[in-house]
Amino acid sequence: MSFKLLSAEEIAALSPEEQTKYQADLEASKTKKPEDEDLVNKLVQERIDNELKPIKEKLDNAFRARDEAMAKAAEYERKEKEANLKRLEDEGKHKEVYELKLAEEKARIAALEKANIELTRDVTVRDVLKGFSFRNESAADLAYREVVAQLVQNETGNWIHRSGVSIKDFVTNFAQSEEMSFLFKPKGNSGAGTNTNNTNNPNLGDDGKPKSLFKMTQAEVLKLAKEGKLPK
Repeated sequence: MSFKLLSAEEIAALSPEEQTKYQADLEASKTKKPEDEDLVNKLVQERIDNELKPIKEKLDNAFRARDEAMAKAAEYERKEKEANLKRLEDEGKHKEVYELKLAEEKARIAALEKANIELTRDVTVRDVLKGFSFRNESAADLAYREVVAQLVQNETGNWIHRSGVSIKDFVTNFAQSEEMSFLFKPKGNSGAGTNTNNTNNPNLGDDGKPKSLFKMTQAEVLKLAKEGKLPK
């Protein structure tokens, strides 16, 4: 049975015992049952997943098309190099062939070193992100991409945020950001007030006008999509 709120006059007409019981029922009605909270969280999660699904599919398709284009370009470049080396060998230009092969070997070693450095970066980022509870794997992947996109190497070769702070500090601030809250599981209400900065709108440029979608981060675009605020 649902709880019925009474007016001040109706409460005054109750006996002291009835008023006491009414106050107890009122307090009980304010307390969410665990199953009710779970249901609300589930419905919110389903809505977010449904709204993010087409956006994620478009992003995945764009990344797939990019990777395919890069693979085709790499294959074309490889065949061009082989043809050029064969031509030089046929012409007896062995010194040029040697120099080209040496440069190619140096480039291969540099690429391996770069991949190893980036692997170290990725392991560090994912290790830090493990300390946070994401809504699902897609949200965790989006957070990872957003964080990695903002990292640079300092003078000693270590990966840091472009602002100069460590990866751990940046990820902590990232997770506490109101704009990124849709990626994480909702926290329980502790009853304390939340300090939310409403003075800085990430969707507005320096001139106070709405940003172009092309100037927004991936996470900002996804947040607009979740809120139904994307331009038609």
